[in-house]
Amino acid sequence: MQYRSHGESRRGPIPLGSEQETEGGNGVKRIQNLGRYQKGLLIFMAAMVLVFAGLYFAVIRREGFEYRDQILVPREENGGTVYSGKIEGEAACFTVSADGTIVFQYGSRTYGPYTVQEDPTATPSDPPSLIGVELRRGQEVLFRGGMSQEDPRKLYCEDGSVVFHGIVLTQPDGEILDGGGNSLEPMEPAVSEILELAAGPELTHKGDWMCWLYGAAICVFTAISILFVEELFRWRLSFSIRRADQAEPSDWEIASRYIGWTVLAASALVLFIVGLR
Repeated sequence: MQYRSHGESRRGPIPLGSEQETEGGNGVKRIQNLGRYQKGLLIFMAAMVLVFAGLYFAVIRREGFEYRDQILVPREENGGTVYSGKIEGEAACFTVSADGTIVFQYGSRTYGPYTVQEDPTATPSDPPSLIGVELRRGQEVLFRGGMSQEDPRKLYCEDGSVVFHGIVLTQPDGEILDGGGNSLEPMEPAVSEILELAAGPELTHKGDWMCWLYGAAICVFTAISILFVEELFRWRLSFSIRRADQAEPSDWEIASRYIGWTVLAASALVLFIVGLR
């Protein structure tokens, strides 16, 4: 397969300053002189930048409580707060009532109700400045100890031992334990997550605008290298040889351009996708 470069005719490269190059100097003529693949790649990159800009805007403005790598969006309801969304295609909802009761619903399953009460007698002696709390599920005591006030909050059992945040797989049979050693179902909230909801969680969101900016910058760079490929080719050669304006690119040089443009566009797509997670 033989490639034909932008600005290259059957008679060889067009010298800079020629009449045809001058006529093709404006943007419309320059784009019209491109091959189908080059035009398609420009359209693809422009569409990527615009589509992902809309996706990033929608994702980043959706703030909520992060649970199992999903965002549950809060809303006020009956004096309390409801955090709702979907996890693995199932409806998920935390309801934090005005009296402090917390219930988690995932699909047809309900976990709780959980109640959190301040209890100064549950606070360990070390470290200082902890808030004593007791967490119950019905009449069952799940946790007694202290909770730090800084973010991220740290939990200490009544005996002073640290409670690790989240869930940990520790059993050979796949049993899930939370940081306090309590056995959990896969979607059941851990002690630390319930206490975080009770204290008022810090809202977060998915998506990072910096990834979009880097991806858009790659697309702009690639578009410039496509539109001004001959000028850039001769500019690079001007540092190595005389009369660079008369140089003709080899088949390998032309093929490497297409490979480079494709790799850059694919890299921008990957960056856009990664930034949404």
